[in-house]
Amino acid sequence: MSNDIERLLATAADDTDQPLHTDIDDILARGRRSVRRTRIAVASTAVLTTLAIAGGVTVWQGTLHQSEAPAKTPKNETITIDAKTGRITDNESGIQAALPPLVSPLSDADVLSRCRKFDSQYVQSNKERGSNSYDKAGPIDARWKVLVKSGDTKRLQALFLAPDRSIVANCTMEGPERPTMHGRYSTSIIPYPKGIEGNPDPRPQVVENGIKVPTAGVTQVLVNLAGESAPRQALVGPEGYFTLGYPEWEQMHKIDPNSKEWDNYEPTIQRIRAYDASGKRVYDWKYVKVEPPKPKQIPADVKIKTADPIEPRTVLTKDPENGKPLAVVPFSPLSDEQVRTECKKPDDAYIDGGKGSGDERPYDAGRISPDWKVALKVGGDKRFTALLVSPGQNVLAWCYRAEQGAYDYTRTGVGADGTFGDPVKDEFNMWATVPDGVAQIIVDLPTGPVRAAISNGYYLWGTTDGSENFKKVRVRGYDADAKLVYDKKITVDAS
Repeated sequence: MSNDIERLLATAADDTDQPLHTDIDDILARGRRSVRRTRIAVASTAVLTTLAIAGGVTVWQGTLHQSEAPAKTPKNETITIDAKTGRITDNESGIQAALPPLVSPLSDADVLSRCRKFDSQYVQSNKERGSNSYDKAGPIDARWKVLVKSGDTKRLQALFLAPDRSIVANCTMEGPERPTMHGRYSTSIIPYPKGIEGNPDPRPQVVENGIKVPTAGVTQVLVNLAGESAPRQALVGPEGYFTLGYPEWEQMHKIDPNSKEWDNYEPTIQRIRAYDASGKRVYDWKYVKVEPPKPKQIPADVKIKTADPIEPRTVLTKDPENGKPLAVVPFSPLSDEQVRTECKKPDDAYIDGGKGSGDERPYDAGRISPDWKVALKVGGDKRFTALLVSPGQNVLAWCYRAEQGAYDYTRTGVGADGTFGDPVKDEFNMWATVPDGVAQIIVDLPTGPVRAAISNGYYLWGTTDGSENFKKVRVRGYDADAKLVYDKKITVDAS
């Protein structure tokens, strides 16, 4: 569970899944996802969580007396069960565990009938987005095995195992035709994406996501949740799969109420312990918060370096390589004061959000004021994108306003070399500082070549929703005489 949360935090949420558009208006204005550290107002995160969502059908019959323990096993590594009530006591803490959830009264056929349509929709959605490429099992059908099921006649939580045993599908519903969550998890270890620090203790995805214990002979599972002193007893199914039953929303998102940063997120599941038929502990996992490495601090006196502007003597209207017409990123008719007024709204929300860990310069630059320079503004009068530079010339704010008044916004401190959009780095923004000697810039997008807007030493080429459909762009720079002097293939941060 913790590894999945840390992975989500490390890569950034994929919260827009719109198709790629070809008109320049969309190139300008939609889905500015490669630059965001902070999302304001329009943020929407659909998390198909992997919290306490599994089920079970077996019951452990305890034979140990409260004062007994398996031979040569310390008592704090065992559990005991009250023969009269069936309640389990965690001998490590002496606390009695909460009772397990009920087994669903629905038949396996009924469970399959309720879940198959929504699982099929989830599989199709992943296919369209290019997500979960490891999942080749197809939607659940009658060949899939119901591993565990819990709930009542309305609520349902179930796990299904694919015929080839490669995938476990989760189905959580608050009622017939009322799906709550769906998930698909590999029974194998899924490598971390390139560029993401790998898990030092890689585990199968079903284990990482807290729905299976990777130890044979498990008959009992205790789960500790954030904010609860007593452990919960899970229902245990075959092969170590288990459930805490239908999850309540408030149980799935226990976040520090004083926290304003995802870095302080705490997952619901804090600990999982498993025991064999004798009551001996055979598995123990604890959540350990992974602290991200502290970035190297860049002195506040490092200023943004921009190249001197060059007036082109030959203005490019067609691609010099293939003669295709160039889409042009137009400049916005808004005044600088209008831009500052509009961008101050998400900026205030950004500042009020408080400092996070890492680079504090974006906050130390203060709120947008008349002293902030509007370096580049493109689009129209209602929908536009703008770059604003702090009075200290070391922080750049990126501001996008949609027609309906929603905003996307972030701030970034200048790199140690004084530039933005360094092609050597693993990620590249849709905006950057203009390379030396370049008067015009063409960016090759899937929609065709685009002539970027250039102003005050910055250029902006735009991107679109569905930017996960391409991973690299080619950026070509031409001098005043339209001679190619800069040519780089840039890795795009499409998260």
